[in-house]
Amino acid sequence: MKKCITVTLFLFCGLLLLPAFTAEGGGKLKIPKKVDAVFQAKCYGCHNNESKNNRPKDKLNWDTLPSLPADQQAEKLAAIQKVLEKGSMPPDRFLEKQPDKKLTDKETANMKKWAVKMAKRVSK
Repeated sequence: MKKCITVTLFLFCGLLLLPAFTAEGGGKLKIPKKVDAVFQAKCYGCHNNESKNNRPKDKLNWDTLPSLPADQQAEKLAAIQKVLEKGSMPPDRFLEKQPDKKLTDKETANMKKWAVKMAKRVSK
């Protein structure tokens, strides 16, 4: 009986410690609804697992961003900031065909503010 309790206790402790040893993402990345709504409407079509174009998917895959390690999340968030500051996304050639995907000044500001905040959070 004592052996059974000891084994059960070890298993229970193992289950409690397991998350500390698994390779998970940064875990600190939070995506507010207003940022996610803009991204889903204007960016997600190219930046997702199912995208047919590999270049945008490789640069930023919105589906995998939350599961990346914190240092890689910070790199992606810095890249998002840079792109938003340059105004280079969505690209002009894409906007010629779909002008409704252009980010408004308010959307750009909200996304930039979020990216800066999250980069600081995941870097801690």
